[in-house]
Amino acid sequence: MVRPTLFFLLLTGAAVGAEPRGPLSPANEAATFRLADERLTIELAAGEPEVDSPVAIAWDAEGRMYVAEMSDYPIGPGSGRVRLLTDRDGDGRYDQATVFAEGLNFPNGVLCWRGGVFVTASPDLWYLEDTEGDGRADERHVVWSGFAEGNQQLRANGLTWGLDNWIYGANGRSDGEIRRPGAPGEAISIRTQDFRFSPDGKGFEAIPGQSQFGQTRDDWGRRFLSWNTIAVRQVLLDPPILAAHPRLVSLAVRDIADPADGGRVFPISPRPQTFNREATDFYNALCGLSIYRGDALGDDYCGNAFVGESLTNLVHRRVLEADGPTFVSRRREADREFLAAADPWFHPVNTATGPDGALYIVDFYRRWVEHPNFVPGDLRGSVDWREGVGHGRIWRIRRRDSTEQKANAPRLSGADASQLVAGLSHPNGWRRDTAQRLLVERGDAESIPLLRQTVMGDRSTVARGHALWTLEGLGGLDETVLLAALSDRAAEVREQALRLAAERTSPSAKLVSAVRALSADPSLAVRFRLAVSLGGSADDEKLATWVSLVKQPDAAPWLLLSVSSALDERSTWRFLRRLLQDDPAWLDAPNIEQAAFLRQTAAMLRDRAEAAELLSLLPVSSPARIGAGSLALVAGLAQSVVAGDGGLRSPDRRLTDKAAATISAVIEAARRVAQDGRVEIAQRIDAIGVLGLDDPAAAAPLLVGLLSATQPQEVQSAAAATLGGSADVEAARRMFADWNTYTAATRRAVAAAALRRPAATEVLVEALEQGTVAVNELDAALREALTSIRDPALRERTNKIVAAAAPADRQAVLAQYQPALAETGDGRRGAALFRQHCLACHALHGLGHRVGADLLGVAARPKATLLQDVLDPSRQITPNFMSYTLVTTDGQILTGLLAAESAQAVTLLRPDGVQENVPRERVEELRASGKSLMPDGFEQKFDLSGMADLLEFLAHPSRELLLSP
Repeated sequence: MVRPTLFFLLLTGAAVGAEPRGPLSPANEAATFRLADERLTIELAAGEPEVDSPVAIAWDAEGRMYVAEMSDYPIGPGSGRVRLLTDRDGDGRYDQATVFAEGLNFPNGVLCWRGGVFVTASPDLWYLEDTEGDGRADERHVVWSGFAEGNQQLRANGLTWGLDNWIYGANGRSDGEIRRPGAPGEAISIRTQDFRFSPDGKGFEAIPGQSQFGQTRDDWGRRFLSWNTIAVRQVLLDPPILAAHPRLVSLAVRDIADPADGGRVFPISPRPQTFNREATDFYNALCGLSIYRGDALGDDYCGNAFVGESLTNLVHRRVLEADGPTFVSRRREADREFLAAADPWFHPVNTATGPDGALYIVDFYRRWVEHPNFVPGDLRGSVDWREGVGHGRIWRIRRRDSTEQKANAPRLSGADASQLVAGLSHPNGWRRDTAQRLLVERGDAESIPLLRQTVMGDRSTVARGHALWTLEGLGGLDETVLLAALSDRAAEVREQALRLAAERTSPSAKLVSAVRALSADPSLAVRFRLAVSLGGSADDEKLATWVSLVKQPDAAPWLLLSVSSALDERSTWRFLRRLLQDDPAWLDAPNIEQAAFLRQTAAMLRDRAEAAELLSLLPVSSPARIGAGSLALVAGLAQSVVAGDGGLRSPDRRLTDKAAATISAVIEAARRVAQDGRVEIAQRIDAIGVLGLDDPAAAAPLLVGLLSATQPQEVQSAAAATLGGSADVEAARRMFADWNTYTAATRRAVAAAALRRPAATEVLVEALEQGTVAVNELDAALREALTSIRDPALRERTNKIVAAAAPADRQAVLAQYQPALAETGDGRRGAALFRQHCLACHALHGLGHRVGADLLGVAARPKATLLQDVLDPSRQITPNFMSYTLVTTDGQILTGLLAAESAQAVTLLRPDGVQENVPRERVEELRASGKSLMPDGFEQKFDLSGMADLLEFLAHPSRELLLSP
């Protein structure tokens, strides 16, 4: 219900009720800074008039700084600039400024390449170069175009040099259809995705993730994303892997925050007044994420994440702790921030590691930084949105005892090959990146022998990683070097070698053998990389490798998931057969993760003969002896394509006698387990899934009984899903017969399940027409789905129903519920209402599902704002919270948020945190509703007293109340 804020947000520069304070001089602003670590110091690197409205920075090989300036912010016209700064006397202060390029449309990202820079300025990605030596770009051409010109805060940005010699960019939440100017071919959609391109301008790809403003990587090319209310997220998978295994898309991006992190921030500036009354005590306007890779702060800071909080005038620090292939990000300063300013004009919008190893902070430094689009219309004309234009600062943070100053910044453009290769060992990541970039730019074959020696020698670990990718960029990486890297003493180098080996189109038998030998690697991260990198035909050795990976006692859930997702229809059956033959114990008493793995893998089978053979392998002597693994496998088969109408028991399936007997025995066992409250819920859910193969007339009474409110909610939802998958009309009618006794979550599950089959969908429409089900009980996503029914006659009936129950005018509803603001609600009753109606899509205190907007800091929002959020959720909807409807080729209708999208698959995030990953070949239609996934008409669930109770709980969202009965 909380509208996600953006990386620039409104600040008044004064406490509420105080006179706004004007801008301070750089020296006076610096006096308001507080660093948590007294060993560090902060100093001005550049300020006005040399810079104006800076938002991004980059350095060339000579240590000159390029600054992207959004001086045209917030509404234009497009008159932004790129400025070139030089420190002429080496004192650490950039004292010469040249307007390198002007007339750009809100430039917000910059990166050096060859003698110029790439710049993001939607709708274009520019390359700008000074070929005459006067400090001004005389060469200007568009490399790629089609980036959407959405809100100026949310455009493509964040250019970053990748370890793999690609340049990475952030989507910004505006999407786009990208083309190379003048080149034929279809546009490349970056909807819900970030992007990367080759520096030569020939290659462009949409990639996992959707970063808001800024994105970064660590020493090993692992990408981390920026989001306004999430400190740091990680991308786990590379584009080539997702292209080969589209089902892995759900594993591609992870929120890595410490689960105990409440999102509090600790500003020292006056509490800002915001037009939209946003929370100011919690993450709100995080932006400009970077991983510090320098050597001027001390070892304690290497690999830490830094991100600006522009609303509350501070820079936040996170420590990344390794957890297999991923990390957990934890706050380091417990009750303060790494850097905080008392000056409310300090707006840290970006961070970077500089050529001198220091941490740089880009300070937009204005009074008003909110965009008018997010301010009520009656207030927009009363504010000078450009007040403070002409200001801007860039700050440098280093250790007080650091001896390396700007005067010692490198001059790398004249370095020869041996010097650049030696630079790959430098402790400062900027130096290493620049050395690699220059070697790749030059294409110098003389460096190849030196790089080979680096990989196979005793240089630093990071040098060996850089050398591998530099060789790849120069076309000089042969199998001899790759084999050496696969057996490197450092797990990080072995992981990079696996990435490179996976991209080989014709690997030798020796290389394949070396890759598969890593199935016993001591590093979980290496084994994860191996699991997702195995592609191609399903030969016996590859299957043996996968089996070895999943059988290891420390196989984490994400490793099991990576194997199940990497399998394809050619290899699934053979893999399962080998696993069950090697380790039959999986069928008797698997742990929860192993059972889930068996279910997910079996669900991928597409050949009925293979399914029948799998069934014949199950050790079924009697229903009483059927293990949890057998139930999980058959539950997976019930979800698979091979089930089909009528299930595997349909006469045309022609099962072997043993397979038929196995199904009968497993179904009999499933009937017992599904009703047994002493059995673990996960096993009961598997049993309920198995009943999808039973005769509908026999299964329906049992499944309807499991919809009772006395059952665990997970059991009720599973029963609804199985009933909805039936093609039997009478089973569907029984599903709606006791509608009034269902919980709200079960009603959602039953209605959503009814859209899985045309027969059940028609029964739902009948229930709506007869008044058994009220339209206002269906959320916005389900109402939208009803209008996508294939059958024209049925669709006409649903359109009439939906139109007749159209939500009332939002302003009128808001006026009607204003009296609730004057009531003192009961927080305990409000917590019960929140549990019933909100936890399906919102997370709070570690409970619920993170589907809708994050509720961190909800208590800081006035009740009047919360009332508006509840009653008019689509008023200020942003693309990432817009509902989508997907219709499959077999008529299934799905609704939810568009969580991920690629050329191979679409992933929807639905209420209760359910993810639906649909292969592209099954997508018949995908369209945006233009509305929030949170429905209008929420007022129909509450009277005035109930609304007052809900608002009271949201104003004081106690975990204890949420957990209380």
